[in-house]
Amino acid sequence: MSNIPIFLSSDNNYAPLVATCMASILSNTKSFIEFYVLDGGISPDNVEKIKSLKTSFNNFSIEFIKIDYDKALKEFNATGHWSKSTFSRLLIPNLKPNINKAIYLDVDIIATGDIIELYNEQLDDYIIGAIWQETEDGYWNQHRKEYLNSSSSHKYFNAGVLLINCEKWRSQKLFEKFLDIQVEYEDKIKCVDQDLLNKCFDNNYKILPRKYNYLTSNFVYYENDKDIILRHMVGRIRPWQINENTQTNLMPNLKEFWHYAKMTPFYGELDEKTHNRQRETDLLRNMQIDLMTWKLYAKHTKIKFEREKNHEYTNISVK
Repeated sequence: MSNIPIFLSSDNNYAPLVATCMASILSNTKSFIEFYVLDGGISPDNVEKIKSLKTSFNNFSIEFIKIDYDKALKEFNATGHWSKSTFSRLLIPNLKPNINKAIYLDVDIIATGDIIELYNEQLDDYIIGAIWQETEDGYWNQHRKEYLNSSSSHKYFNAGVLLINCEKWRSQKLFEKFLDIQVEYEDKIKCVDQDLLNKCFDNNYKILPRKYNYLTSNFVYYENDKDIILRHMVGRIRPWQINENTQTNLMPNLKEFWHYAKMTPFYGELDEKTHNRQRETDLLRNMQIDLMTWKLYAKHTKIKFEREKNHEYTNISVK
């Protein structure tokens, strides 16, 4: 059984999520995982806390890779609330020249199945595999494709989960290509590195099943999706903001998140932040608003999909 290289990226604020993501992966696989953390300023104390997962799991190694973002990514400009560290995934294949295939994950992800399924997916002749953000094609992704001058047939993907053929990436010198795109589209790029990746792999990537990057909004759009391998907790409200004992159906996988958080040394500090009842009430109210918005958007998207004769969408429903 081959080792599985997995790259994560974090600053000090998200160190608890690094540990929780790792614990979830290690709990669901027998494979040996080589973790590489692109370190955007994690404190020595938190580095040791993350490493202490070794006391519970013996099927992993971990390396923290310090990156001088101002030097390595000096030509890349972040916008809005983004920082240069968000571009760090573009460096992955060049950081480890001996690795030919790897997984990249955002840290707001937990594994609910064996990640070896993703690693064993065949990329064929493609450089990356990613998950089409199908549920947003009715509106948001259409705008993204327009400002990026993407092909009309391109399926805009979420870059939180990537399966990478690092060897081909290096041979085609893609980092230089990303820089060219950054220069050309600097005034148009809104989703920073995700836009760069979508422009670079316009209509030219392996579309993988959504079970490998299951977004919060997907629960509104699809029925009977049980085989979820990687749960990506996107959205305004996140599980670590809601107390684990809260009884709500607004936050899918809330219990699972806290189950894995308890396996880490960060559980206490995460839990401590969730005991303000008024704040939680406000968060759940916002989650309810988001849910209503997703349902309306899902209805609009379903109608759009039904009108497009060149696609078949047999699994989309509005709950």
